[in-house]
Amino acid sequence: MKSRRCGGHRRGVVGLVRKVCRPRCGPSVSAIGVNQLVDLSTGTLTSTEGTRVALDLRRRDVFNWVCAIIFLNQLFSVVKAAPSAAPEQLLSDLAAVGAFQLLAWYAIFRLVASSDSAPIAQLRDLLIAVALCCLVFVPSTRMIWTATLGAGIYAWLANGGDPKVRAAGLILVALSVQECWGRIVFKLFALPLLRAETAVVGTILQAIRPGTVWEGNVISGSSGHGIVVYDLCSSFHNLSLAALCWVTVRSLQDQRWQARDFVTGGVVGMTMVLLNITRLCLMAWNGDLYQYWHDGAGAQIFAVGASTAVLLISLCGSKPERRVT
Repeated sequence: MKSRRCGGHRRGVVGLVRKVCRPRCGPSVSAIGVNQLVDLSTGTLTSTEGTRVALDLRRRDVFNWVCAIIFLNQLFSVVKAAPSAAPEQLLSDLAAVGAFQLLAWYAIFRLVASSDSAPIAQLRDLLIAVALCCLVFVPSTRMIWTATLGAGIYAWLANGGDPKVRAAGLILVALSVQECWGRIVFKLFALPLLRAETAVVGTILQAIRPGTVWEGNVISGSSGHGIVVYDLCSSFHNLSLAALCWVTVRSLQDQRWQARDFVTGGVVGMTMVLLNITRLCLMAWNGDLYQYWHDGAGAQIFAVGASTAVLLISLCGSKPERRVT
């Protein structure tokens, strides 16, 4: 049957077309107006003439859009939490996202943008991207980090051999752990961890200041001043943030992990623990020091100092080894 054009020679308007399709097995099948099929197993378009047509969409672009949607929803959740706040308070809340979190997002977008642009998105990539983006519309902040974790795991497992995509997936996993899943796991073991840290701080104070006693997660001095160590003041609460900085800096420098990188990670963790134990000792000394290091300028000094130390150690540990010629 010959094809007929409707409306003269206008391009893009084609009449009814009848083609005969010959499948691999079985008789011929006639299809009216069908000239392309979707192969779900491979995620490609297959014409009725047997030729395969690739989806003209880059895989890294799909991943980039998924990350952008997750990041914008994180910012939107911060704005939504304070709809009637003053502009100054809104800027303060956005800044509360954290320098290391923003650094992580910058690293993710940079790694994805510099990854290999040749791979074409398959149908399964599109389906997984749509499923992950749908999660962020569930009215729960935890769903944002569920989508982040899912995107990270998928990028790690299905990176096509691209180390930059794999590194971006690792940062996504670390980001979701720092923001959500690490806190959930920490709550399961919070009591023994808090008691262990209280024992360390109490033992140090007993050695340098007689009369100090501790029990459980409570430390008391001879003057009557005492503190209770809660999870937000614990060293273990800050370890996930230090780990996020270490993973981000290392992934930006080089995507090939070596044994020395894990030594750097251990040094980063120990530094954070030692700094926080020092702060707890100062807060347990007397009421004035407690106010300064917990609610006063000392809290900002500790945050900036600890963040700077973690960042510098991560940068130094991520430097490439010098080759001796």
